[in-house]
Amino acid sequence: MRNKKKIFYFFTLLFFLNSCSYHLGRNEDSKISTVSVPYVKGDFSGLFTQEVIRQISNTPSLTYRYSNADSKLKIAIIDNKVDQIGYKYDRDKKDQRKKNIRQTESRQTITVNIELMDNKTNETILGPYKISADEAFDYVDQDNLNDLSFVDSNGNRETVLAFSLGQLESFENAKDASLKPIYIQLAQKIVDAISSQW
Repeated sequence: MRNKKKIFYFFTLLFFLNSCSYHLGRNEDSKISTVSVPYVKGDFSGLFTQEVIRQISNTPSLTYRYSNADSKLKIAIIDNKVDQIGYKYDRDKKDQRKKNIRQTESRQTITVNIELMDNKTNETILGPYKISADEAFDYVDQDNLNDLSFVDSNGNRETVLAFSLGQLESFENAKDASLKPIYIQLAQKIVDAISSQW
């Protein structure tokens, strides 16, 4: 008899919860939207496009589809700039400080334009918006002997790169290495923006 009363109270509670618009779990009105991502304009390596797709695939409210998706995410890289933010004094062969300074640290900033389009109506759902992300990086001057070597206690010149464990790079290599964290930041911001629509 007690079990019947418990079951009765349980179903009565469920009835009242549903009638008051309370739901257990996901709301019935919510939907998982499908999104396609055409190749990002200006992404010559394809790494940024790949990161955006990966972030969408890892988001519970979104589903990536190559084709036949509800919406299409158009992205274009509209700016990629590098600002110098770190300097140091140059040194002569005797390791004495000179008056001139050299660049040793930069910040790369990438700005993209995003627009989420409805595939059926071709109307804009979200955007267009500009989103930016940046990353700082250090580098060495490959044409400067003091950047690539040092004089040890015995007076012998040793290469710095042998002791750097890959941390010292040329400007171009360091700039390229900063792309991955920038792409991750941008993809997260983009996915946060479009997932807030559902």
